[in-house]
Amino acid sequence: MKGKFIIITAIALVLTFGFASSGLQAADSISAYLGFSREVNEALANRIQEKTGIEVKSITLSWGEIGARVATEYPRFNADMILSVGGDVAINGTKKGYFEAYKSPAWDDIDAAFKSEGDTYYALGTFSFLLVGNKEKLAEKGYGMPMSWKELLDPKWKGQIIMPSPRTSGTAYMINYSFIQLYGDKEGWKFLEALDKNIAFYTKSGNAPTDLVGRGEYLLGLTADENILKRINDGYPLQWVIPAEGIGYEGNYCMILKGTKKLALAKKVMDYLGTVDASEFLASMGYIPPRPGIASALYGAAKPKFIKLDHAWAFKNKKKVVKKWKSKFMIKETPKAKRVGDEKEKKAAARAAKKKK
Repeated sequence: MKGKFIIITAIALVLTFGFASSGLQAADSISAYLGFSREVNEALANRIQEKTGIEVKSITLSWGEIGARVATEYPRFNADMILSVGGDVAINGTKKGYFEAYKSPAWDDIDAAFKSEGDTYYALGTFSFLLVGNKEKLAEKGYGMPMSWKELLDPKWKGQIIMPSPRTSGTAYMINYSFIQLYGDKEGWKFLEALDKNIAFYTKSGNAPTDLVGRGEYLLGLTADENILKRINDGYPLQWVIPAEGIGYEGNYCMILKGTKKLALAKKVMDYLGTVDASEFLASMGYIPPRPGIASALYGAAKPKFIKLDHAWAFKNKKKVVKKWKSKFMIKETPKAKRVGDEKEKKAAARAAKKKK
């Protein structure tokens, strides 16, 4: 287990410092749980089909929903692969035997930090969270973008900040443990409590704040970085900043689910994901890809400033942190976030009870 934690957290060190169709027919397809945004999921599925001839029947879910689903479905999964999920699912799923080990030759020359020791999962680079603002609404108020996270505590932002709920969103959990580790446990919770005074509500999705701020419904949002570039290109009056303290980050992990009847096709998809073309595609969507020397369309060639994080601690303490968050802040969840969060907790409790029998 310790070795797996090291592989996951080693990404921090790396970041800080076309396939032919091979005779595949159009009917060849796999199903996959995808944890990117819906737009990215659709674009990635199209790219995979274009380059490999394999249709990816994608099921868009949040990371938390993917984790809950595979835990419930095991050992008879309703999908062949997972394309984008968090490190906690990658580690726990490996421990519980959810994934098929496959040493893809396409990943051989990619840094070891992006691969598990047992070849059960690979990292499609990273994603982060950013602070976004609506340029037009901020200008009307005469406000500039905050350049420090602590500026969000100013009473002038009361009711004008939105962010996701960690009960339903992997992005949200990353946001919370980033602040807890940035400021320390005691001061980190004090910061979150002070920030909550200015929060309008907590959304189900990690991407929802991007759209809500882009439409001018709120001034500021803490949000996943994956849809920001597209919304700007779509004409939304969005701006984004990396506050002086930096931002948190996570890996986008992919794996083959054990027991799939389409193992050969899943392996071909995994091979494609290790290619230069796949990294260039991910970079064009704004991600920081696994292959070096490919600039992110959002961040550019230079790596952003990252908060120093202990991901092993975050994964180990997730239940405790989310439980504490729930006791303090759940009252501001949107109805959808509350419903989905409650459903996840009920399913987790049922699984725990089943294990005890």
